[in-house]
Amino acid sequence: MSNNVLTIRNLSVHYRTDRGELKAMRHINLDVPKRSIVGVVGESGCGKSTLISSIIRLLATNATIPNGSIEFEDRDLLKLSENEMRAIRGVRISIVFQDPMSTLNPVLSIGRQMTDIQYRDNKSQADKVQRSVDMLESVGIPDPASRLGQFPHEFSGGMQQRISIAMALQAEPSLLIADEPTTALDATLEVQIIHLLKALQTDMGCSILFISHHLGVIAELCDYVVVMYAGEVVEEGTTRDVFHHPAHPYTERLLQCDPASIVKKSRTLPTIPGDIPDLVTLPSGCVFKNRCEHVMEQCDTTTPDWTEHSNGHFVSCHRGRT
Repeated sequence: MSNNVLTIRNLSVHYRTDRGELKAMRHINLDVPKRSIVGVVGESGCGKSTLISSIIRLLATNATIPNGSIEFEDRDLLKLSENEMRAIRGVRISIVFQDPMSTLNPVLSIGRQMTDIQYRDNKSQADKVQRSVDMLESVGIPDPASRLGQFPHEFSGGMQQRISIAMALQAEPSLLIADEPTTALDATLEVQIIHLLKALQTDMGCSILFISHHLGVIAELCDYVVVMYAGEVVEEGTTRDVFHHPAHPYTERLLQCDPASIVKKSRTLPTIPGDIPDLVTLPSGCVFKNRCEHVMEQCDTTTPDWTEHSNGHFVSCHRGRT
């Protein structure tokens, strides 16, 4: 049996477009160890959403997967039938989305929604209601029994996100995918949700794949970090290694752009110059070469190999190699 709840190997996802084949993700390798939290960070357009859609097999109709595997609990999800995938979604794999206002049905009560998603369980209605009450209590909703009859608009944004987390964890999944769940919240609520997720993950023993562009959240919550750029994984390691000893120039620039790292007052925020390459007509060599201050001759012609920078810390970069 694998020590990982999720193992992705050599995964590529392309989209058919009028301009040609858009190579959204290319040769992705990613591990989510059991009882751990893995953060995936990167700019908009780096492939984070495509990664999620691939795992739950809900890609757009114009998407193709030319190569790769997604091993979940020792089964390749790409080889399962649609009925087999339905039995996994929402049970063994659950998702918390970034906007709770679009996740919850505005015309159904919270109690109705939380009991309806338990349709697979052969339990009495009373047991399902009690389970819903217990989950709301676990995420810090006060007086949960009386609030089952309320509707989403009667809760604040932070409370709605707590309810979304309760619904996602209700089936006790082995993997929770959190798709930027704190983006729609203010800073105070963001901290509360981070601590809540960490506590629930510890109590329930599940693994979390946490998708975000917020470096501070990743540093606070995650055990491991995966850095994506333009559809590729460019660096992976423990949170301490990646944040304190970044090995890829893109990771270095991301950390420099974090407002929390700004020491001197400035009228402008730091940015990474240049643009993400066109994923329809990809350049040869390194995908980050046009934005990299350490670019070398071989970066223009040779794609860097995935190598171990230090113990458990991997990077895709020519810098520092002979």
